[in-house]
Amino acid sequence: MREPSVAVALLQLFCRDEALVGDILEEFEARRSRAWLWRQVGVAVIFSLPYGMVRRTRRSQKMRMPVGGLGLVAIVALITIVAPGAWWLVGVGVIGGLGVAGLLVMATRRRLQHEPPGPRHVLR
Repeated sequence: MREPSVAVALLQLFCRDEALVGDILEEFEARRSRAWLWRQVGVAVIFSLPYGMVRRTRRSQKMRMPVGGLGLVAIVALITIVAPGAWWLVGVGVIGGLGVAGLLVMATRRRLQHEPPGPRHVLR
């Protein structure tokens, strides 16, 4: 019997203890039922929720997918063909985003100017 891929994905996403994930999958392979597996996954996810999701680091960056530019071109083409009048909405969004970014930069600079001088972090 193969373990459900959704259950394995949930375990890998929420469970920080890789040994526990391995133990649960080994027990499932030892002829446990799917109900038992889902009960274990549910308990593991519930107990892991306060700690958040596991962020795995990328081991290699060889598999980069240069799709961002192509996606942007596709979105521009679709907006132009389907709803050319919507470009003003895109422009308002860009201008609003730049305005919010400017306000955040000004607030951060003002806060940094009013902080007392000195080291922020003590290095040992």
